[in-house]
Amino acid sequence: MGDQVYIQPSVYEKNTKMFYAENDLIRVCIRCRSSFQVENDGLQRISNSKYVCKDSNGMMYRFHIHNQHPMENLKKFKRAPKVTGSNWNMSGKMYALDVESVYTSHGQAVGRVTVVDCFGATVIDAIVKPKDAVHDCVTKYSGLTLEHFKYATETIESIREKIFDYINEQSILVGHALNGDLKALGIIHDNVIDTSILYSVNGRRPSLRQLTSTHLKYEIQNGSGGHCSKEDAVASLQLVYFGAMNPTSLSPFYQEF
Repeated sequence: MGDQVYIQPSVYEKNTKMFYAENDLIRVCIRCRSSFQVENDGLQRISNSKYVCKDSNGMMYRFHIHNQHPMENLKKFKRAPKVTGSNWNMSGKMYALDVESVYTSHGQAVGRVTVVDCFGATVIDAIVKPKDAVHDCVTKYSGLTLEHFKYATETIESIREKIFDYINEQSILVGHALNGDLKALGIIHDNVIDTSILYSVNGRRPSLRQLTSTHLKYEIQNGSGGHCSKEDAVASLQLVYFGAMNPTSLSPFYQEF
């Protein structure tokens, strides 16, 4: 059993439907913004006869995509382990985390998880096999293709336990828009540094790509192969170090820390 949680919508999630009840079959497509109905088992089949979705560039698809989750998932979150005699040495250690997602017949799902240590060395980099059929790898953003999942064996539960092998409740997790990654993994953790907040300006949260280009003077997420979770995790870690050395680059609230 996990912990029951309440997730407060971010500024980008206000007025959106983040979760659905057991008997609710209506979803909202994040690509075309239209409502659609899934089947009684909660799954969406790909249409063989017609296109049902059009993106902002006019590209047509035979399926919708959504990022809503069942309310039942709110009962399955796990807290980072408490400090014990066997994991006390993890306290205060810092790791950066990034998650790439895909879209399945059941909605959004974790596809890849990367964790790097405070030096940027990889400690976890794994493809996570979704429980349902993958409809869209969104390769442009995730960097993933169907080929990546061919021999994948990790599950969302197993990868979460692997993360817990490295952290306890006093470890520090770094990331960009880390709330989304932790929500996707079903992890509760309070000791975090989120670079999207650390560098926010007047409530606006710059993208990781923008921050990396501006402050670290190199480019990420600019290839045709899509995002790379290792690259993104390292970038967020480096931005924390840059901010510590150059506090005037941070949001005014954090410049005195």
